[in-house]
Amino acid sequence: MLAVDLDNSEVSKLSKLAEDALANFNQSTQLPSLDTAVCLHREALRLRHNQHPERIVSLGSLAAALYARFRCTNDVLNIDEAISLLNEAVGAYPEACTYLTDYLSSLSIFLATRFDMNCKREDLQESMARRRHVSQFTVGINLLLKLGNDFSERFSQSGDSADIGTAIAFFREGLEMLSLRHPHRSVALNSLANALHTQFDQFGQFEDLNEAISLHRDVLYLIPATHPDRSDFLNNLAVALVARFNQLDQCEDLDEAISLHRDALKLVPASHPHRSGYLNNLAATLGTRFNNSAQRKDLDEAISLHRDAVELQPAPHPDRSMSLNNLALTLNTRFGHLGQRKDLDESILLHRDALQLFPSPHPYRSSSLINLAEALHHRFSQSGQREELDEAISLHQEAIKLRPAPHPDRPHSLAGCAAALSTRSDQLEECNDLDDAISLYRDALQLSPATHPIQSSALGGLAIALCKRFDKSGHYEDLDDAISLHRNALELLPTPHPDRQTSMSNLAVALITRFHQSGQRDDLDDAISLHRNALEFFPAPHPSRPRSLTNLANALSQRFDQSGQDEDLDEAISLQQDALQLEPAPHPGRSGSMNNLATLLSKRFEQSGQHKDLENAISLHRDVLELFPAPHPRRPGFLNNLAVALNTRVNQLGQFVDLDEAISLYRDALELLPSQDRSRTLNNLAIALSRRFNQEGQHEDLDEAINFFHASLNALASGHHYICGISANLGDALMDAFSRTHEPEHLEKAMAAYRVGVACESAPASERFVAARVWAHHADSRRHESALDAYCVAIELLPRLAMLGLDLQSRHQALISGSDGLARGAAACAVRSGRYEMAVELLEAGRAVFWSQALQLRTPMTDLCEAAPELVAKLRRISMDLERGSFRDVSRRLSEALQKVMSMEKEFSHFRRQNEEWLTTLEEVRQLDGFQNFLRPSRISMLQHGAANGPVVILNASNTGCAALILTGTGVQHVPFPDLSFVAVTVLVKLLRHAVAQDGRNPSLPKSNGTHVDGLVQQIPFVLDTSQLLGPPSERHIGRASDRSEQPEEVFRYVLGVLWKLVVEPVIRRLDLKKSNDPTRLWWCPTGPFTFLPIHAAGMYATTSFAESTECTFDYVVSSYTPTISTLLGNISLPANSFKMMVAIQPDTPGQRSLPFTLDELRKIEDHVGNNDYLIKIVRGSVKEILSHLPATSIAHFACHGQQNTQNPLESALLLQDGPLKVSHIMQQSMPNASLAFLSACETAMGEENLPDEVIHLGATLLFVGFRGVVATMWSMADLDGPKVADTFYESLFKESGSTTTTASGPNTTQAACALHRAITRLRSENISFLRWVPYIHLGR
Repeated sequence: MLAVDLDNSEVSKLSKLAEDALANFNQSTQLPSLDTAVCLHREALRLRHNQHPERIVSLGSLAAALYARFRCTNDVLNIDEAISLLNEAVGAYPEACTYLTDYLSSLSIFLATRFDMNCKREDLQESMARRRHVSQFTVGINLLLKLGNDFSERFSQSGDSADIGTAIAFFREGLEMLSLRHPHRSVALNSLANALHTQFDQFGQFEDLNEAISLHRDVLYLIPATHPDRSDFLNNLAVALVARFNQLDQCEDLDEAISLHRDALKLVPASHPHRSGYLNNLAATLGTRFNNSAQRKDLDEAISLHRDAVELQPAPHPDRSMSLNNLALTLNTRFGHLGQRKDLDESILLHRDALQLFPSPHPYRSSSLINLAEALHHRFSQSGQREELDEAISLHQEAIKLRPAPHPDRPHSLAGCAAALSTRSDQLEECNDLDDAISLYRDALQLSPATHPIQSSALGGLAIALCKRFDKSGHYEDLDDAISLHRNALELLPTPHPDRQTSMSNLAVALITRFHQSGQRDDLDDAISLHRNALEFFPAPHPSRPRSLTNLANALSQRFDQSGQDEDLDEAISLQQDALQLEPAPHPGRSGSMNNLATLLSKRFEQSGQHKDLENAISLHRDVLELFPAPHPRRPGFLNNLAVALNTRVNQLGQFVDLDEAISLYRDALELLPSQDRSRTLNNLAIALSRRFNQEGQHEDLDEAINFFHASLNALASGHHYICGISANLGDALMDAFSRTHEPEHLEKAMAAYRVGVACESAPASERFVAARVWAHHADSRRHESALDAYCVAIELLPRLAMLGLDLQSRHQALISGSDGLARGAAACAVRSGRYEMAVELLEAGRAVFWSQALQLRTPMTDLCEAAPELVAKLRRISMDLERGSFRDVSRRLSEALQKVMSMEKEFSHFRRQNEEWLTTLEEVRQLDGFQNFLRPSRISMLQHGAANGPVVILNASNTGCAALILTGTGVQHVPFPDLSFVAVTVLVKLLRHAVAQDGRNPSLPKSNGTHVDGLVQQIPFVLDTSQLLGPPSERHIGRASDRSEQPEEVFRYVLGVLWKLVVEPVIRRLDLKKSNDPTRLWWCPTGPFTFLPIHAAGMYATTSFAESTECTFDYVVSSYTPTISTLLGNISLPANSFKMMVAIQPDTPGQRSLPFTLDELRKIEDHVGNNDYLIKIVRGSVKEILSHLPATSIAHFACHGQQNTQNPLESALLLQDGPLKVSHIMQQSMPNASLAFLSACETAMGEENLPDEVIHLGATLLFVGFRGVVATMWSMADLDGPKVADTFYESLFKESGSTTTTASGPNTTQAACALHRAITRLRSENISFLRWVPYIHLGR
């Protein structure tokens, strides 16, 4: 068996080589190839013995090769041997052989050929006998092939899919009766291939097309180069390859098809009747390649070839009309690429000429009607001439009548007419065109099978029509159905189908439409992702690239409107500029790109204030408007856009002549717009009129504006996210009316309008927040009863602004935009209403949102574990993912690779969805009994526990006044500060900063503070009674100069005196506290500018020495600070492991001033710890080393440079040997043993000027990660003071533990505030400057 297998393998190999050699001969007519084929077949025959089942194949193959060589050489020995071989084959295998018919036929031909040479009668007689024998078999074959052709022809007339299936069955049966060498086999193969191609066109089954291509290749393999029908067979294969390219977008198919068409064209002379057809086919294929690669030379050559074809077919040539259509379609393509109107006009003329050659009922008239209709439709999109669109629809309707069901092309006709009707529906407000279009699309889909090529385009067209109907009616089911249909269409177009990109873009547009309604960011992000994917398939200079660039730019622009991310706007502008470069005048898409770029430049101007952007935008808008005279359907949008840009210039530059023009443009736009599209323009006009009223005071403008705002809202569907912004605009206008008339009705309506806007849940949280804040401002300033409601809604929206799905930087940035002062204003409003407890709750909920959000992800869930363990598991999974995402890098540049950008956007979408899932799960938990307030802001009953160890004094500074709210276990007391205004507090902060700066650049008090200082001095005239000068200390801070300052002590004494008299003393009196050598604990919770003032050091200080001080905060309380009351909540748990203390010092950090006293500081600490087993000493440590020890650390002491980053507080850091240990680094740590942190470094509790209530500094960060208490500094500290403070601090701390020797449990760190109190008292006793002792504070418990 093994020998036989080897023999079969060897013979098969030889036979294959012989066939290849014979095929090579057929193509080249080179005799050596034929000799090779003979030798190989002879060897194969030798290896197949007389009983071998495949010997007959070798006999026939060798005979065919010998006969071919005879025809080439006239050597009679070849034909003699060939006849002998065939006689052996016929004799050895009489009736059972499938090759018998071919062999008998070939033998008859060979014998007749030899008779022509030798005139031997016996050869002729035997030839005739063999022919009679063959006829017994060929009658059946010919009948089968004829039946196949008949059914193919009937299908072309009827469109009945059963006919083409029957034809294919007959062709297959006939082929089974023809051997590989049968002379009719090539024709039969070609017939079957063509039928399969036709079936593919009907049903879209790729197997049919692939088999057709394979069969066409077999045909070319079988016939010689000189075969008279070779050009037709080349053409057929090329056509099939183009069809496959259209499905799979494989460029090699297209290139091969072009090569085959060129070969076919070479085989036919100019006078050949088929030449014009070959010219058209090559031109069409070049046109297809142009559509794929945008090579201009392909398009120009295609047009030239089509013109040649038309010249070869003068009237009344039957194919002239087809050539006219082809040339017209290609000219239309060039118009789309270059925008030369003459191409489009010529195209329409050619289509009209072609149509005249197809009088009804010519079978091609319907196709010609559709071609002309689509060209007119195209020209309408440029000209806006309604009569052209009407004619197009009329032509489509005539075509439909000519294609009654079940005509195979009826679905195409229905879809074409539907597209034109859908377009006309945009122009006519009251008509049935849109419903008719939807009906026609549905009919087209019903008439075509699921795999028919029309399915994807009809699904897409129906989806677009449903989107339009949604725009008119507001029925959400239309929009949802449209998106579903777009997705179905996309599934029918797998990569790399050339229509897939268009389908992706259409789906993206529909998603953006739904986003506009629902405000769901998922839809917008998905749309951007789809547009990015589509753009990848359109490399420059692809004709579709400009549109794809524009689509992506528009989507990014809309996301910028939602998130305010500058990267989105910059990228959108860059993309739109790229699109414009690809659309030179008179490209039809150029005007749209100009308009979009102008809109984007206006937006960037509003961000950056670059006047050049705004001027360029206005210029572009004017240029666009000139290209679209009335009544062009796009003119209203362009009028509106120019008006918006002019209005922007009014707002920024105060050029009120622009305002009048903008109002006029808005009115012109409204006259051209149908009612369903008027809402935005009505809103814009109303805004402009309101602005003119504020400038000129004409009450008619305001009345009209209010009416237009109402009309704009009435034009919107219920729940539309525009309701928020327009309602807020209406509220502003009504407030203007109230200011003018003082009629209570206007005030009530304004408050109601704001309430409606804020309640619009489909609007972005940022937009609702702005509306709520404006509502709160107006309601509070007018003492309206809704003020607290407004404040509460605004504060509730803060966590949504800083959602957990954002990274830390974005979360912080979101809070900067408008949150500062909100909670303080809300508390002041509650205080005026006598609701002190609510004031505390509002301050707690509206401050430190950054930290409270982050802490949610680390909240213990012990109680919930018992009630709902599955929800706990879900929350923990989500929280881990969200916390991981908080630290991701989202910085992006325009030069970033597309894949990276797409990856980042996908990541953003993931974390935003995780945030939504987190919120949904929290709501599930809150449905459980006993968990209604789970992870909600704490109520007063819970917050009171924070005052268990001493009162908590909240210092509130709002624009309406300053006051203290004292929280104790029994309730809340209100202490007003009637003589201290918000402005006065800010002046104190500026004075203090001047004193701290000490850089000698501004030795005098800033002039801008002079008026406020004078007013304060009049209240407390005895505070400034000296002018002592002190030199600067050595600092642990970056970049501080050592020049002498001229008056810091007086400023300190003044500020601290004011704080004592106007803030601290009233609190001390209310609490009835007395001076004591062992003062009680008290926690300060400052807000706003109070966070920058050293309340703990307030006092009336004498001018000569410490001993002469009158009184100060130190005399009455041991002060601690807390960012929020929640920081003081919760039980103090025992450390998980035995006590460890880490001391990290940096005596000489690279690039910074040396800190030699840090070495002394380490020695002092070693003395007090005693047992070195508990001490981790790190000198000149790295960031990685420090972080590796923190989780096991109970007490962490840092003596190094510190830096508060005023621009980006999350970058604030302790500077170590190899770089900064940043806030963002520390936040990632989990520290189960953490108890106390001592930051003997500068600016570790300095805070952020732009967002003081968020308390983002190093000290607060350590509280966040688990340290219960932190010692930190409000500004720079002196290096020489570090060892002194540490010495007294740890001496006191370890003594409080009952021993000077450290035990495994460590010291009682709850005494840290007292220890710092003693240490600073001792430091003050040295009669040092305020600058040196005041900055030290204790945070936490």
